[in-house]
Amino acid sequence: MSNTITRIRTAVWARLWTKSRSGVGGYIAALLLPIVVLLVIERLRLPAFVFEHVTVLLVVGCAVRWGLRPAVVSAIVAVAGDNLLLQEPIGQPAITGVRDLIDLMLFVIVAVTVGWLVAKARADRFRAEKAAEQERRAKETRDRLIATISHDLATPLNAIQGSVQCAQRFGGETSVDMRRLLVRLETAASRATSLVETLRDTQVLERGDDLSLRKTMADLRDVVVPIVQVFDRISERHPVIVNAPDVPLIVHADTARIQRIVENLLSNAIKYSPHGGTVEVTLAADGSDAVVAVRDHGIGVSAEVIPRIFEASFRAPEAVAAAPGLGLGLSIAMEIARRHGGTIDVRPAEPNGTLFALRLPLNGSVVVGDRSVAQHLPASGVSSH
Repeated sequence: MSNTITRIRTAVWARLWTKSRSGVGGYIAALLLPIVVLLVIERLRLPAFVFEHVTVLLVVGCAVRWGLRPAVVSAIVAVAGDNLLLQEPIGQPAITGVRDLIDLMLFVIVAVTVGWLVAKARADRFRAEKAAEQERRAKETRDRLIATISHDLATPLNAIQGSVQCAQRFGGETSVDMRRLLVRLETAASRATSLVETLRDTQVLERGDDLSLRKTMADLRDVVVPIVQVFDRISERHPVIVNAPDVPLIVHADTARIQRIVENLLSNAIKYSPHGGTVEVTLAADGSDAVVAVRDHGIGVSAEVIPRIFEASFRAPEAVAAAPGLGLGLSIAMEIARRHGGTIDVRPAEPNGTLFALRLPLNGSVVVGDRSVAQHLPASGVSSH
């Protein structure tokens, strides 16, 4: 019972505190506080100079807490109350001439000016602290951006350099698989281009501009399967398996950007999977949607971070500990999916790992016999959140 009363009392005080921060609450406090102070001083029969000091503190407090206007109201109420309640005879104004009026006005001006200066200094300090915090965050973001770009671009650039050197040194030998070297070159160049395009899209969205999509009718299998096959060839430590239906999955989409979404999901799945961990890609129709499900058997994602996983620059704690990154890829991928009228779902996979599912509107229904192709989705299922 006592805990309940304590919680209720805390809630009431919190409500009053919130109300007091508003403009109306500030004016109410500016009216009531001087009256309370006057009554206390009158009750205790304190000297008049006590009231003057308390009034200055009161006005300063009102200026700091609620601003200049409530401070002026507080000063006027305090001075008026002083003349009516603390001066003899009580109830009659103590101002008897121009001199008293000038003294009164000077007192109000001094009190309000002091309060305004204190409030301004406090506001300036708050703005300075906020600016310093923004600068610190910007510097951290810039440093992280440079470090991550250097890390992510180093991999494809090293692959390009190594392939070129290999071709120059051993290109004339029949034992050299030139086709494989060319595939590595193409994949590395594509990866580097994808990173640059992701940064470019980030800049476009931060400016508030629209992404220019070049949509065409395409079979999602032709868009996704080649990307998966390339990742399977170049990922020596992680087998990448693709399951696709025998029927077309026609979508109206910017195929280059859809491929970048799939590249991002595959790259993350490989990055956060243990050595030898299989990555499964499943294409299917689920109702009116075409689905590309990417499932890994890696570190997984906690339910607490799922609501924030598509926020720009957000990275789950387990992801930060596992590998470097910017946290931009998923946010850009989600934005591209939304511009296509689709979405990306995410959920933990059992017994471990994560399941991401890109959903895009189908251009017509796709069925196999009397059953939806959705039966080919992974056993962990895909559901829209």
